[in-house]
Amino acid sequence: MQSRKDFPKIPSWNRPPATHVKEKTPLFIGFTRTWPMLQQVVLSYITAGWPPEDIYVVENTGTLHSNKNGLLSLQNPFFLNHTRLDLFGVNVLITPTLLTFSQLQTYYLFTALENGWDYFFWSHMDVIITTDENTKGSFYSRVVDHLRETLSKEWLGDQKDWAIRFYAYDWLALNHVQAFIDLGGWDTFISYYTADCDMHERIKMSNIKLATADAGNVSDVGNSINTSLLFRKKIDPNFPPKTAAELDALDEDERAGKGYDRMLKEILAAVEEKKSPKHERNSWQGQQTGGKGDPFYREPHGFAENLERVVQCGIQSYESKWGGHKGCGLQGFNTEDAWMIESTTIPPT
Repeated sequence: MQSRKDFPKIPSWNRPPATHVKEKTPLFIGFTRTWPMLQQVVLSYITAGWPPEDIYVVENTGTLHSNKNGLLSLQNPFFLNHTRLDLFGVNVLITPTLLTFSQLQTYYLFTALENGWDYFFWSHMDVIITTDENTKGSFYSRVVDHLRETLSKEWLGDQKDWAIRFYAYDWLALNHVQAFIDLGGWDTFISYYTADCDMHERIKMSNIKLATADAGNVSDVGNSINTSLLFRKKIDPNFPPKTAAELDALDEDERAGKGYDRMLKEILAAVEEKKSPKHERNSWQGQQTGGKGDPFYREPHGFAENLERVVQCGIQSYESKWGGHKGCGLQGFNTEDAWMIESTTIPPT
């Protein structure tokens, strides 16, 4: 690919409207490590109908402008191809330092405020998004339908506000900015795991609405598939396309045709492999271990070890905050109970 014009056509049934819908649909995808997984999720959103100009890849590598200036090598875990993402038509934001999960969520809120967005979507990068071709519409069009429903007064019911609409938990989520601000935002002392427990439980305690929605297939994967399948062309497995031009020249498959089944089969294999007892859940983050001599080089094993220390400190902070309570589920607690409980005894309701 030499320009955006070379990007292969996405399936006709998934193409976004020629004129953008009246609603804004900004989507954040955070990135720290493993470029092939990031490229895959971006392509999956685009081929499922999400307008590329609405996608914001948030480079959270802590390497400043190293990737933007092309200074990191391909096998560096923190390598990100800015040129490729520009050809895809998506935006790239760079955090000033390496942020934890809760800090990154706060950065999303801040960026939304800076842009005047009342809400935003955010996604994990280790997922693949595909349209359910046995139903009407594209993944994106169904998300827009849910957004319109969410913004209606009727949907809120007797609750005072709404905070999140989940698609397969928070693998993709729609967040309401003001609701998070009213609750004081994310607790950034709870770095990674249990940060969501703390935030979501405080939302529930405040009678603010959490809800779910289903727009299509959101698949949690731990490795890459053949991303050509996402474009839904009639691909001969014996003679797969070698370039974007060759892929684009192929005829489009039928909706829910053989190519759809083949794509789902390959995605399912990646899902099952990640769920396998032999597979450590986030081992995909350690697939690349090169980059020695690059700017901001971090020895991969040392990085992973220290990251785990930060994770455990965050979990300890959560447990201390809620009287030693372990895990999610704070039924019977109130927001005023934070840091005020000396034991795990749940206060009476």
